[in-house]
Amino acid sequence: MMKKLLLAIFFISTLTIQAQDTSYHEDVLAYFKVNGTAAQYSNATDGLFDLLKKQYESQNVPESVWTELKADSPKQVERVLNMLVSAYRGTYSHEDIQNMLAFYETGTGRQLLADRTALDYEQQKEASVFYNTPTGQKILMAEPDIAQNIGEISQIWSRDLYRSMVDKLAEKGYSM
Repeated sequence: MMKKLLLAIFFISTLTIQAQDTSYHEDVLAYFKVNGTAAQYSNATDGLFDLLKKQYESQNVPESVWTELKADSPKQVERVLNMLVSAYRGTYSHEDIQNMLAFYETGTGRQLLADRTALDYEQQKEASVFYNTPTGQKILMAEPDIAQNIGEISQIWSRDLYRSMVDKLAEKGYSM
């Protein structure tokens, strides 16, 4: 009976930890949507296709091939965002992520992301209050390290995505 109880407790605690991890992951992904990171990487994939079209211009690659290759873009964006979660996991707690989400979903947070120079006086005060919280201070302190990690992840992702697209074009008989 005791073994069954211990096994049940272990199973429940494992499920709880997995649920918390999933919740953290989902919240960071939601934060990436709010703060524009998801859109940034979506735009980056569009830019990559513009570059590839120019590089392969002499090959007369049909639009249907580009459409087929672009169909994979949402998965590629999801892949990099999932990679970026790891950059945040080592720095921000789940509570920090929830605080960041809550702030950046406000009018002040959205304005700060869109154009910080257009903040009015009240918004400047709200932003100041947020950045004086433990989460805000953590954002300010961690910004250089997070930026470096994101830069490294972005570089790896974009290089791999470019290679993948060039390989797929080669499989279809197109080369630069």
